[in-house]
Amino acid sequence: MLPELLPGSPFPATPAPRADLLLPFPGLLPGPPARPGYLVLERRDAHGRVEQRGVLGALSLHGSETGHVLRHQQVAESDVRLHTRLLRERHGPVEPLLLAAPDLGAFLGCVEEAIARPADRTVSTPHGGVQRLWAMGGAWSRRPPALPPVLLADGHHRFEAARRLHRSHPAVMGDRLPALVVDHGRHPLRLAATHRIVPGLDPHRAADVAARFARVTELPAAAPRPVPSAGTFLLTGKSHRWAISRISPVTTARRLRFLPSEWAELSAAISDHVLLPILCEDQGLDPVPGYTERYPADDEAGLILPPPTWEQIWSGAAGGTVMPPRTTSLGPGPLPGLLSALPR
Repeated sequence: MLPELLPGSPFPATPAPRADLLLPFPGLLPGPPARPGYLVLERRDAHGRVEQRGVLGALSLHGSETGHVLRHQQVAESDVRLHTRLLRERHGPVEPLLLAAPDLGAFLGCVEEAIARPADRTVSTPHGGVQRLWAMGGAWSRRPPALPPVLLADGHHRFEAARRLHRSHPAVMGDRLPALVVDHGRHPLRLAATHRIVPGLDPHRAADVAARFARVTELPAAAPRPVPSAGTFLLTGKSHRWAISRISPVTTARRLRFLPSEWAELSAAISDHVLLPILCEDQGLDPVPGYTERYPADDEAGLILPPPTWEQIWSGAAGGTVMPPRTTSLGPGPLPGLLSALPR
């Protein structure tokens, strides 16, 4: 699986597919009694092009222990505690995890069988496209297909919170979570960075400080909002933007010296352990940012990060050197309310 995506990369042996990794979702098919089943999802854009296809089922929380669920980001303990509390209060998850499958294995047959017939339900997406859903039971539920290893694309904190809650209180949290596993091999997920918002930061003063250890270039106010290239960050605020690049390797090495060496090339590590601490320390601010997938507004001070590469994601996930929290933004994710929209 992974070696085919990245030829020549030194990955460990890939575990064999498992038939108990993604089981049918309880109570999906109408009854009585309600029966378990899978949900096949297809998402198309406003032009009718396929954006995503996948299968929703019940994912084993033990998959990360066997190497079948690959996590690519660290978790923040505060967020894990928050999701643990939400799992307790809501008696289970509200939204499914999102996972990328380079190889759907036998589930590909389930998807192809579903899309060959009219959908059980069709809903509109926010950008003018459609999402189609099919409930699949029968032999697919009686003999769950084997699934090769998958990448946890979104939901790291929910996944970790559920794992811990299951270990400590199995009567409260079972050993599975609803999860949408998408066909990443044929319809790759969108990859972007998660950006930082720093309330109270004076961007003009921050740009002056950054110029002491990096190259800082103010950009025209009317210029388009670009995606920065590797090694470049965009400082924004008060309707101004500055490109920060060529950050001092000495400063970077000093600030990252106690962190994994692989992080020296990761924009989130440089942002959170080099740039933001220095800029915030100068202004007496706590270097703990907010996170966003959008461009900061004109009245917000923020830092736009360059996206990581798929090679960094897969190599870190397979090798165990995961990225810092809030490094990536992978999508499109499941539409809100997907579980409540299950065909009944």
